[in-house]
Amino acid sequence: MFGRINKRSLLYWLITAAGIYALLPFILIAPYNHPAADDFGGAVRDAHKSFTSVFTDTYLHWSGRYFATVIARINPLLYHSFTAYKWYAVVLLAAFVTALIVLLRVFTARYFEWRQTLAFSALFLFLYLGALPGTAEGFYWFSGAYVYQTANILFMLLVAVLPKLQMKQAGPSRYVYFSLAALLAICIIGCNEISLIITCCVVIFFTVSKYFADKKLNGLLTALTVICVIAACAAVFAPGNFERMKYVQEYSRSLVWAVAGAGGITYIYITQWAAPLLIATILYIPVFGNPLAKKMIEQNVQMEVRFRHTFVFFIVSFVLLQVFTVWVAGGSNLGRIENVIYVYFLLGYFFNVQLFILEYWKGQKPVSTFSRPLLGVVYLLFFISVCDINNNISTAYIDVFSGKAKRYSEELDKRMQLVKQCYSDTCYVQPLTTLPKTIFFTDIKCTKDSIDLWMNEAYTQYFGSGYVIVTAPLPAVQTNLEAIKDYGKQMRSEMFEKER
Repeated sequence: MFGRINKRSLLYWLITAAGIYALLPFILIAPYNHPAADDFGGAVRDAHKSFTSVFTDTYLHWSGRYFATVIARINPLLYHSFTAYKWYAVVLLAAFVTALIVLLRVFTARYFEWRQTLAFSALFLFLYLGALPGTAEGFYWFSGAYVYQTANILFMLLVAVLPKLQMKQAGPSRYVYFSLAALLAICIIGCNEISLIITCCVVIFFTVSKYFADKKLNGLLTALTVICVIAACAAVFAPGNFERMKYVQEYSRSLVWAVAGAGGITYIYITQWAAPLLIATILYIPVFGNPLAKKMIEQNVQMEVRFRHTFVFFIVSFVLLQVFTVWVAGGSNLGRIENVIYVYFLLGYFFNVQLFILEYWKGQKPVSTFSRPLLGVVYLLFFISVCDINNNISTAYIDVFSGKAKRYSEELDKRMQLVKQCYSDTCYVQPLTTLPKTIFFTDIKCTKDSIDLWMNEAYTQYFGSGYVIVTAPLPAVQTNLEAIKDYGKQMRSEMFEKER
């Protein structure tokens, strides 16, 4: 049995194992997760008002995110379940992985075995989790995750459904897929503005590309485009958006500053993504890209888009997303917004890489397969990058095994018990001493931190206690190296105590 496992199969399983290794710490750390900020405020609001009242008030006075307002009702704090809050992140991670595998399987089912699809999914997952701009906002902080990560999951499912609308065979299945695509698009557009732009742009691009390929409009794609535009108008022109625009950001007052800020942010993130992405690309071409292109040519598959068109669309849309992000959000909320853009970036990047490879094959030009020594170095670098001490994956492992996440959870549990037993007008609590970067987003404030104590008010109202104030500011977040050093000192102290 083991003799039949060739080098390529072994590589697929090793890449899959790397993906599992990348995912594991984000599951292990979930039991230590705790709510923060808007989680409490949203629960208090929804507990005291009906769904209709909240939906109407939000749409008219705050935001056009109609679907986000709907799914906010699943906030575990609304049902006073801190256990459900902790495991919500695991459900979200599972949904993300499932949607990713479904998407990649739809595009590779005719050409790849399942082991290849799983390996490709693992490679993508490593890149996403390893360089995710904001892990806490991406999966653990409910108020950020349900708005942005939900949209990512639904978007991947939408992209998986879109090719089904291009089928030439008539039948009821096409209309089932159309209904599903329309529902997904409406939900995504109602989550957040960045996902709105991405969804509308991608659907329009699919529709236009199909038109130029067939020299006629595809009825279902055209109808889907119309639905997207209508849903986008409902979200964008909500009265609440215009009321909220009164509180403009500094960047919103100057297009020049918005462009400059977008350029700076793009540079920062691209430099963070570049190294692992370059290694993954060199790995992808011989392991996935070339075999995929070869099988597509053997089956005479005709692509309806050209590399130069998709590349221009990808670059222009990516730049516009960054400018819009800075223009609207200014310098805040970048983590959770960039989480959405990063999914789009990775999907668009690999789609363009594959088109580039395919067009070389179509033109009967040699595609570099790289020398064996170079590939050996690349494989080694890939597995080293998986264990890079500064990526999110290593950070999550360190947060778990150094005890940082456990201490953080214990401190917040102790604080909650203290607050529940506080009957005075003001409840003073100690600041957190440990901040695990993977799951920590923010905390209630002390008066030295800020004069705006809305988080404290929401926390107080949720527990029905006296006004809760932290006695001192939060400490700085440790680097991974500092955490390892402290953990080593702790282990050494414990060993000495046992010897005594």
